[in-house]
Amino acid sequence: MNRTDEWYDVERVTDSSYRIMEVEKYGQYLVTGTERALVIDAGVGIGDLRGLVTELVDAPVTLLLTHWHWDHIGNAAQFDDVRIHEDERTADGRVAIDGLSTEFVDRPAELVEEWQAAGKPLPDGFRPETYAIDPVEDVTPISPGESIDLGDRSLESVHTPGHSPGHLSMLDREKEVLYGGDVIHIDGGLYLHLERCDPRACLETFERLIDLRDDGAFDTLLTCHNRPLAGSELTVFETLRDGLQQILDREADFELVTTDYGRAHRYEVEGSPVFVDPAAV
Repeated sequence: MNRTDEWYDVERVTDSSYRIMEVEKYGQYLVTGTERALVIDAGVGIGDLRGLVTELVDAPVTLLLTHWHWDHIGNAAQFDDVRIHEDERTADGRVAIDGLSTEFVDRPAELVEEWQAAGKPLPDGFRPETYAIDPVEDVTPISPGESIDLGDRSLESVHTPGHSPGHLSMLDREKEVLYGGDVIHIDGGLYLHLERCDPRACLETFERLIDLRDDGAFDTLLTCHNRPLAGSELTVFETLRDGLQQILDREADFELVTTDYGRAHRYEVEGSPVFVDPAAV
């Protein structure tokens, strides 16, 4: 199995973008324009993302990191033009797995162990004993509202904090698509139990996204851990907003659980899991 097209699961999601999945549940996107391509997030770093992108497009490439968490920065060091919100960098401008906390440092090794225990193959030449997510120096900060020009159109950055303080989504108004990173997490839920998460900021994010949706800015949501959502499915914003408000008002039942990142309150909102730091409620 090679480290590009055989390792990644690549699917066209619009006439100008690809969804690139790694290890079944870690997604990133490639958005193409007439003069530039934009990669949104960089996965867990097992495959050769830059090599795959080179096979798919012949254009200069910018990498936009929606936030600094380990499963979004895996191959960031392969790219020359890397951008992220200021709040997701270290004080000296780096993006690193241990840059803003140490909660993710064991996850790469744990992921490989879980994958191998399930009897699943790794790419040719991949060595688990040397697997590491390399830091990126001097990452360019991008501000909310700033755009990245692809030639035929621009994608606009939208501040969507909650899961992380500087979390950014990328809005393609012409194609009516929002690339939402982790605004909605695995199984259509919310991960608000990590360090630097802010459930109340998440409420404000849902209000912002509802306004953009209702103004016709987008009709499709592409996140890193879920299938595409479109049309009436985007009422998920109201569902999660209202459920999270009940949680913060202490009107929802929960189970105390231990996750990969410590203890959390686990709630159910219309069948989707919502994990919240106990200290936040």
